Amino acid sequence: MRRTTIFRSNGAALVAATVVFVAAAVGARDAKAQEPTQLPEVHIVQTGETLWELAERYLADPFLWPEIYRINTDVVEDPHWIFPGEELRLLVLGRAVVEEVEVVGQPVEPEEVLTPPTPVAPPPPPTETAPTVFRQQRPDVRSVDTSAPIFRYRPLRRGEFYAAGFLTEEEPLPWARVLGATGKPTLSTLEATSEASLFGEIEVVAPQSAAYQIGDSLLVARLAREVNGWGDAVIPTGIVRVTAVAGSMVRAQVITQFARVTDGQVALPLEEFDDPGDLVPVPIENGAEGEVIEPRDLHPVRQQQDVVFIDLGREDGVSLGDVFEVYNPVKDDPLAGSRKPIGILSIVHVRNHSASGFVVNVMDLGIDAGATVRLVRKMPG
Repeated sequence: MRRTTIFRSNGAALVAATVVFVAAAVGARDAKAQEPTQLPEVHIVQTGETLWELAERYLADPFLWPEIYRINTDVVEDPHWIFPGEELRLLVLGRAVVEEVEVVGQPVEPEEVLTPPTPVAPPPPPTETAPTVFRQQRPDVRSVDTSAPIFRYRPLRRGEFYAAGFLTEEEPLPWARVLGATGKPTLSTLEATSEASLFGEIEVVAPQSAAYQIGDSLLVARLAREVNGWGDAVIPTGIVRVTAVAGSMVRAQVITQFARVTDGQVALPLEEFDDPGDLVPVPIENGAEGEVIEPRDLHPVRQQQDVVFIDLGREDGVSLGDVFEVYNPVKDDPLAGSRKPIGILSIVHVRNHSASGFVVNVMDLGIDAGATVRLVRKMPG
């Protein structure tokens, strides 16, 4: 910090000048510490990120998060929830905010000698309102293309495949029975716990047709309900690995958990995951059409990361990673081809006649039983 001494008889003026110089130096330091990051055109949301953190990172002020939300309402439905893979526009808004931060944060060099300022003519009034922290210039909406839904493909992950769930299609599967956790009660008056957490152990009764071995992996699930004509809706709760076998009695450790692993659930040998790798689905025309059978979870409003079952499967050519658009269930509509999609599904599990679709984008209400689905992107091969 530079200290300049001004030789004047007034001691108060000397102290005041010194305070001004100190304040200017502190302001320069703080402005440099809060300098925002260089802004990209868009930001791809990663796991665990929030609008608050993105505003602090790109705009140097977490309280500016409503500005990011305001220009991305076509992507973000609820500002409290942003999801991995979403594309948030930053560049148009960010330039205005960054320019304002730089202007306000520049340090003012103190004058060496206190001299009266030279009168200057006032500048002409601005033709537009300058941006401030509380009033930002709105981006030119004509530069934002909203004609097509925003979608960025992300390769299917192993955990998503096993957690998705499926319909049994009325096929008799070799279910084992989960008896519960193996933990002992702390007090003799308490019953043994029936719920196992991650790395805990459970006891399983294998079916007569099964011969489990140590090291085998099992998918633990609950049979949520019966879907008319499609068998049971299977909702996975975890993956366990067999650690001990004594006849039909099996002990297994929970190695992956999706929900509560409790007694009364069922288990099945783990299905092999056919990893699509780096393959990316390519756009197609006149893709196969079907319907939504039923959402996996029966809450009233469909959201991103929900799972829905559709009536197209392996025999219809559906593969892991295929992408479907969802439309309102309008029958015999001559203008059906011009309808706008209300959602986008990425296929995460496939059976012979049905498939499980992961909701990656929601544009409108109506992703429910009977909604039309159409294949728009197909995995190569």
